[in-house]
Amino acid sequence: MMRRDVQSAGVAIALLLGGLACAGDAPPAEEDAPAETAPPEPMEPTVVATGLNGPQGVMVDADGSVWVIDSGIGGEMEMPFPDLATREAMTVPYGETARVVRIAPDGSQTEVAMLPSMVVGQDVVGGSRLASHDGVIYATNGIWAGEAAGERPRNMAAVVRIDEDGVTEVANSWDIEQADNPAGALVETNPYGLAFSPDGTLWLTDAAGNTLFTVDPEAGTLELVAVFDALPSPIPNPARGDAMETEPVPTAVAFDEQGNAYVSFLPGVPFLPGSAKVVRISADGEVSDYATGLTMLTDLRVGPDGQMYAVSFGEFTEQGPTPGSGAIVRIGEGATSEVILAGLSFPTSIDFAPNGDAYVSTNGVGAPGSGEVVMYAGLAGG
Repeated sequence: MMRRDVQSAGVAIALLLGGLACAGDAPPAEEDAPAETAPPEPMEPTVVATGLNGPQGVMVDADGSVWVIDSGIGGEMEMPFPDLATREAMTVPYGETARVVRIAPDGSQTEVAMLPSMVVGQDVVGGSRLASHDGVIYATNGIWAGEAAGERPRNMAAVVRIDEDGVTEVANSWDIEQADNPAGALVETNPYGLAFSPDGTLWLTDAAGNTLFTVDPEAGTLELVAVFDALPSPIPNPARGDAMETEPVPTAVAFDEQGNAYVSFLPGVPFLPGSAKVVRISADGEVSDYATGLTMLTDLRVGPDGQMYAVSFGEFTEQGPTPGSGAIVRIGEGATSEVILAGLSFPTSIDFAPNGDAYVSTNGVGAPGSGEVVMYAGLAGG
């Protein structure tokens, strides 16, 4: 049963994407909450890759290869880390088992890089997202918290570069979270969403810190762009003095042709249908609602047709997460978003080929090896 004290943004993303299978305290959803239209007839996908361990991010490169990053399975080493619900000290399995995998057009898979992964209770935390620029691959990985003992391991709670020299940490979000705690709730960071803007700037969402940054990989620095406020909740949040608020949990950042930034929110416990949204961030960091009435958004992309698409992970009820309730949503301003693909199994990420074929990572939670990447032909036109 999900406890009512599980409220931090980092906990929310870890519980959602790491595999917790119950939400017994969540109140029933309001029937008229979601803004998405009725789901369309299901499309038959082509399976592109299998055997993944909690896939979190998918990316299509200029050569037509599909890249995927997964959260791993922990490891044989042990390290101290707080329980994400109680914040009490515990010992967790840790190891370099999160993977970055390249899937060639002929279907062959190459394991390109390994990253830190740890199992915290029922939650697996490791690889999150991928982005590329000028042929160089970048990734986000891991989580770190104020109650953690010892030094943050290399490549944990970090943005890394992956090239012929291997894996290199280029920045981390822990230094800013530890020093400033911009959002003012728990001291916890989970660098998650990663994308390049049209001008070549690298942007990062911190799902636990409720913040948006730009990243300078050469200088190894982050610049704060926006802090996201808490959202209304029907249950108290101990991380915010028992206020009736939940964490926004920013999961992805995307850009329109004019370079305007948009960020998707999950948000956190109790994962109410219709409580998620997409916000727009102005040049001076002002945050405003763009699309509302959505459900558990984990990714946001602009397709080759110029329209914006989001991944809806699924719906939570009193019985927990509902299998097969994930969806791809075409985002419209206000309450005009439209479900264009329904019935997905815990999807986490989407990217497009130039012809509009959509590649989606599924089974982001589940048994090791159950994760997949599937392709829906022509979903976004072209």
